Amino acid sequence: MLKKFRGNKKPYIIRIAFAILIFILSILAFLPDYKPFTTIMALNLGPAIAKWISDFSTVTLIVVLLHLAIAFLFGRFYCSTVCPFGILQDIIGGIFRRKSGKAKNFYYIRYTIFAVVIVFLILKIPAVLRFLDPYSNFGNILTGFLNFKTTAIWTFIPLIIITALVLWKNRIFCTTICPVGTALGLCSNFGYKKLYISDEVCVGCGQCEKECPTGAINSKEKSLDNERCIRCMRCVAKCPGHGILYGNKQENIQFKPSRRTFITTGVILAAAVGIFAKGKDVAKVVIENIKNKYILPPGAGSQEEFIQKCTNCGLCVEHCKGKILRKPDAEHETVYVDFSSGKCQFDCKNCSDVCPTGAIKKMTLNEKQNTRIGLVKFDYETCSKCGLCAHMCPKGAITHNFGEKPVYNPQKCIGCGACKIICPVKAIEIVAINKQSQI
Repeated sequence: MLKKFRGNKKPYIIRIAFAILIFILSILAFLPDYKPFTTIMALNLGPAIAKWISDFSTVTLIVVLLHLAIAFLFGRFYCSTVCPFGILQDIIGGIFRRKSGKAKNFYYIRYTIFAVVIVFLILKIPAVLRFLDPYSNFGNILTGFLNFKTTAIWTFIPLIIITALVLWKNRIFCTTICPVGTALGLCSNFGYKKLYISDEVCVGCGQCEKECPTGAINSKEKSLDNERCIRCMRCVAKCPGHGILYGNKQENIQFKPSRRTFITTGVILAAAVGIFAKGKDVAKVVIENIKNKYILPPGAGSQEEFIQKCTNCGLCVEHCKGKILRKPDAEHETVYVDFSSGKCQFDCKNCSDVCPTGAIKKMTLNEKQNTRIGLVKFDYETCSKCGLCAHMCPKGAITHNFGEKPVYNPQKCIGCGACKIICPVKAIEIVAINKQSQI
């Protein structure tokens, strides 16, 4: 009987095609020759929230509200179609032929994680998204592969973790851990219209439940949890009787959080806010945990500010024209500047242009060229008096008379590293400063 029917594969094919396009564009965005594609990264919900919190703008607020509105009207298409980290999970699942099916609804864990993230966002510390934001994790993994020869092994920990999670429970990261997914799930659950299983049409074959990567379907009860459903459309494509519909059938919502769930979440949220509100200076804690001072990309401000804002997505690292930006390592909590093999190009402000979270301030080229990120430290005993440093300095901070040692004027220096990289006897170092400033 079922052989006479075929699922509606068209929505699934359209979703897959769009997801492939987004995934390709997301990869291209991290390649130096495709800088215009970095705009698509700013449309990711995680970076938009981080930027809205750290550097409020109407544009980022519109992006955030647009994503939430789409989830309310149509469901969590973002998680299956727009989010590169979500698409990566589908790829991993496909490679390892991970089977879908039943999965427990860990809503206590989901809401606890979400509550903690909300607290940090209220305190204007979006850096917590560094560990949970799907976009930042995707960027961290991708830049690791793009710089494989110089990337530390620990950089691939997010890939190892997400692979293990996919093999264990498929899309459990999206349904339980990801705060972005939780926010979208809440909008979808209380949305205008939802996916539901039709009592009249459903033949009880269970194909939809077997295909669901989030465990959102219970075929025996003919229920579909729209909060966890990521609109991958696999169930629609596999349903032989076209029994999964889109409409207003409210009674088929599987997930109905208990009063205890909300009370527990509220207590956790209130307690966390109370602890911080009573004087626990988070910024001070961050400062005390800084291992060492290091040089930051122009526009980062102070190290304390940058640590609280940067999610370590790596987009600036890939687009740095001078190739001096490095990914975090054991000694550096965030992206940092390394002048060992290059200088900060005087005519480049790519890091400012591509940063999706606002951790690196948007600047004009003139502002960037006058932003001090470090200062020069001379070793005059080693200096050969060649004068190359004075010749290379774009700001005229170093002057030189033939046969004499160069004269350094720190008031004009921006710490770009041009003098350091040209010095033949390695007599120049660039040292970190407490806070960047305009000269």
